[in-house]
Amino acid sequence: MYDQTGIVLKQISQHKVALLNDIVGRVDAVAIKAPHLGALIQYRVEREKGSLLFLNHVSIVDLPFFLGSSDILFWHHVLELSYYFMPVGSYAAELFELLSFLYTVEKKSCWGAHAKKLYLFKLLSSIGIQAEIPTLPSATVHRFMALKPEHMSHEVLDEKSEKILDQWLRVCVAEHPAIEQFKTMHFLSDE
Repeated sequence: MYDQTGIVLKQISQHKVALLNDIVGRVDAVAIKAPHLGALIQYRVEREKGSLLFLNHVSIVDLPFFLGSSDILFWHHVLELSYYFMPVGSYAAELFELLSFLYTVEKKSCWGAHAKKLYLFKLLSSIGIQAEIPTLPSATVHRFMALKPEHMSHEVLDEKSEKILDQWLRVCVAEHPAIEQFKTMHFLSDE
C-alpha cells in the first residue's frame, strides 16, 4: 500500500465522500471519520468494493485558508462543478493540478471577478466541456485555455469578451442534467 492524494469534492454522507484523486480521477470513498469538504488529503486504500474505496490513515495535507475565508462561495462553486461534471471513474489530467492551485492563492494576490471567470472557463474546458463560443475569436479562446492559473489574476477582459464568457459559463452549467441539485449556481449571476 502507498499514500494517495485527493481533494474532497463533496461529503455524500457521514462517512462517504467524493474525491478527486491525483492519479485515477474521480472516486467515491468511505472513511471512519470523513475528511472536511475541500481538504487536500493523503490516504491509503484499505480495500475496494466495486468502485468504492475504503480508506484508512487519512490525513489533511492542506486547506484553502485564504480562499475559504475570503470567497467561500467561489470555492464551493469550484468543488460543486468538479463533483457534478466529473462522474465516478472519469479522469481529466489537468483538473487536479488546477484545483490544487487554489490552495496556493494568498491574500496579497488579487483574484478578482475576471480571474475567477477565466478559472471557471479553464475548469470546464479541462473537464471536457466543449460548448462553442461563437462570437469570441478562436485565438482568444485558445489564449484563455493556455493561461496558467497563476497568470489569471493579471489577465484583463474587455467588456464584450467578459459578457460572452459569462454567457458561456451560464449555458454550460445550466445545461447539466442535475442543475436542480446545484447549490452555488447563483455564483455566476452575482458576479
